[in-house]
Parts: sequence; structure tokens; C-alpha cells
Amino acid sequence: MYQLFRDRPVLVLCMVLANISLSAWCLTLDPVINNDGVTYLTLAQMMLGGEWAKAFETYSWPYYSVFIAAVAKLTFLDVENAAFALNTMLATSLTLAFVCIVGELSNNNRRIILIAMLVILFFPSISKYRSFIIRDLGYLSCYLWSLYFIFKFCSSLDKRYLVGWLAFAALSCLFRFEGIAFLLITPYFLILFTATKIPHRRLVMTAMSVALVAASVSLAIWYITDKYAGLIEVARASGEDINNVFDLFLANTQKKLGGEELTLWRYLGVIFSSTVNVIYELIRRMAVFYFFFALYAYVKNFGFKNKLIKRIWLVYVLSNLCLLTTFSLYNNFLVSRYTMASALTLLLLSPFVIDRMLNGFKGFNLTKRSVVVFAIFLLTITSLEGLDVRTKKHHIKTAGVWLKGHLPASSRIFSNDPLLIYYADRGPNKRLNDAYTTLQLKTHIDNQQINTFDYVALSVNPSDDDERLAKKTLSDKHGPPEKIISGARERKVFIFKILENAL
Repeated sequence: MYQLFRDRPVLVLCMVLANISLSAWCLTLDPVINNDGVTYLTLAQMMLGGEWAKAFETYSWPYYSVFIAAVAKLTFLDVENAAFALNTMLATSLTLAFVCIVGELSNNNRRIILIAMLVILFFPSISKYRSFIIRDLGYLSCYLWSLYFIFKFCSSLDKRYLVGWLAFAALSCLFRFEGIAFLLITPYFLILFTATKIPHRRLVMTAMSVALVAASVSLAIWYITDKYAGLIEVARASGEDINNVFDLFLANTQKKLGGEELTLWRYLGVIFSSTVNVIYELIRRMAVFYFFFALYAYVKNFGFKNKLIKRIWLVYVLSNLCLLTTFSLYNNFLVSRYTMASALTLLLLSPFVIDRMLNGFKGFNLTKRSVVVFAIFLLTITSLEGLDVRTKKHHIKTAGVWLKGHLPASSRIFSNDPLLIYYADRGPNKRLNDAYTTLQLKTHIDNQQINTFDYVALSVNPSDDDERLAKKTLSDKHGPPEKIISGARERKVFIFKILENAL
């Protein structure tokens, strides 16, 4: 970072201003927070209110909310704007780290650095999440900075760079649990690849391998047990024979098999299916072209100053894929943005391929020139389209603000969308005390618990049968809605007053 700022201060300033402008653009188009953001902001509010112990009991990994609360305290912003300010800083840090890594791998080649800056600033998967309140930007920023210091070490074997790696690898753990994996494995691979002449190397490697496996298994069991304790209790209450995380894992796997007997071949099929799903989501996150650029660069050895850097890069790619496949296997789902660490690691090689295409353009025949022009055109269009992050949830915010302005603060509101409760300003405790889902609404209706609320704010997507059925049930029992707020693509929010003597 220092070298980039020293050699190209104007470039660094342009990147900072570009990040602020791009984040402001995305927030203008999408001013409605995401569902996960409700949890993070609620925890931050609890912390600012002095309820630290309760915040840590409520959520297993609340450190991102700690940073939001700190920014709010230091800047006197409300927690929502503090979160947006924090994420803009994290996105800026992420893009700077990416460009610094490419600068290191390219021996500070000016054109490749400029290409890297344009690639990461307009990378669609980054643009998509600029307006989200999520911890991923913090994790990815620290992840890339730790990778930068490892590459610096690989280039010079100067042990001082390991301090930078250790600091950012540890910091990344505060944003996502996955950071612990890289904190564990990197020393192992550094010794494997660099300490080739230490005494009793085989014994040292064996001891480290055992320690690594033991630490990884212990941490994984602790984290999974803590994270899924609630699900185990729910499963027990529903009568399922699930007593621990291993039983939960088997149950999830059997659901994926449609309830069939879990044999070795079927389990291998599940592993294969999960791996394919991870690769598919990774290619999707990379806008297809960038993925194949990375493969081409790896085969042609573009961007690798030495074999050690290439080996470490490959270790990071494969480690990410293993983590994602394991997560997908255990949870029976995969959120697309979880592939971002893998995507950014692969994306590091794309500027080198683009530079080669531009360098060789004059010498290419007509066919190759056409392919290059077409590829650059598609990447440009994809990047610009990625800036179109217009939300379909404006009506959710409008409905929440209406509830806040028209109903007493003491009124009890239930909704199938946590955003409605957030914008209705029901307070931190009420936001976290219930599962605001359509399934929970159905349960409340069936067991008459819905009558303990004064109002129901029902968000309905016309393509969702459960939501349409809930709307019909509420209309039949409690009469027509008091307020209807329309949104994009026929989405609507229906606000029902719950009648005490409903049929």
C-alpha cells in the first residue's frame, strides 16, 4: 500500500473517490437495507445502549456490529448511516488491496495496475453488495490484505511481512469464521514450501499436520454446535430424532436424497453435487469470462513471479473450494456471495490476460481481433449492468414508515418480512424476539397466536402461493386490509387490523 501511494498517489486518490461515488450511486438506487442488515443494526443499537452481554448471547459472531457501533459512536451518525460509512471504507480497502496485489505480481506494471483498478471497481459482484449491510466486505478486505503480505513474503522471504499477514488474517476472523481456516493453514504451507532445509523436517511436518487437523476439528465442532444449537432444539420439539450436530448433518443429507437410505455411493453423489453447485456459483459470481481468464492465466503462468507464489495462490483457491463444499454439504444450501473469496482470488489473474490481449492486438489476425473486441465489449456491458442495483423493495420501506407514523408505539405488529418491523421502528428487542417469516405467520394463525397482535403487515409476492394464501386467510378472518401499499411487479404490502372477535 505504501509503495502504491508513494509511486502513484493520484491513482490512490482516484480509487478512494471512485469508491465513495460508486457506493453513493448504489445506495441511491437501493436505499432499502437487506434482511441480514436488520440483525447487524439491531445488535449495534443494543451495544450502544449498553446491552453488550445480551448482544453477544443473541448472535454467535457479532463483531461486525461492534465495528458499526464504534463508527456510530465516533462519528455521531445513526447506526444505519454508520454501517453504510463503514462498508464504503471496507469496499475502498478491498479495492486497494486487490490493486496492491496485482501491482506486486506485475512488478508494478503501470498498465496492468490501471486494468486491475478498472476490473475491481466495476466488478459486478462487488457492485451488487455495495448497498448491503453485510460483514462480507470486511472479511474480503482483510482476506486480500493478508494475501498481499503473503505474496510479499514469497517474493522476498522477509519475515517482517508475516506480521502483516498475521494481523490481517486475525482481523478477518472477526468478520467471518472462515478466516480461522486461513489463519491455521498458512503457517503449515509456508513451512512446507519454504523451510526445505530445517532439521527433522518430516517430524515437524507430521506434528504440524496433527495439530492442524485437531485444531480445525475442535474449532469446527465448537462453532457448529454453537451456531446450530437452536435448530437442534427446534428439531427435537418437532419430534425428530436429532440430538447433536452429527444427527443434524445426516438429516440434512437425507433430505437432499429425498429421504432415501444413505449409502456410500449416494453420499459420494451428494459430495459431487455440492462440488458442482459450488463451481457453478463461483462461475456465476465471476461473470463467466473472468473465470476462464483465470484458468487461462494459470495454465500460461501469467502473473506468477515464482513457483512459491503460484503454490500459495493455488492453496488459497483449493482451500476456499473445500470450505464452500463442506458448508454446502452440511447446510444443504449455498449462498452465492459466499464464493466471493474464491472469485477474488481467481480474479487477480484477469488483468494479466486483458493486458496480453491488448499487447498482442495489433499482431492478431482478424478473427482474434474480433474475439478480443467481443470479449472486452461483453465485460464492459456486464460491468455497467452490474451498477443497475435498483431495488424491488421500495414499498417495504414505505409500508414500514407508514406503520411508524400511523400506529401507536405500543401497538403490537407482526409481519412476514423483518424489514417491515425494522422500518416500523419497533425497537431492538421486538425485532429479534420473533421469526418474521410466512411460515411463522401461518403457525401463529393456526394456533390463534395471531390474536395477540394488533396488526399484521403482510408482504405478498404474487408468485408466492403461501403468501397469497395467508392474505386470503387474514381477509376472511379479519376483513379487508386497512392499508395497501403497492410496489414493483405487483408486489404489495397489506396491513390488517386484527379483530378480537374474529371468526
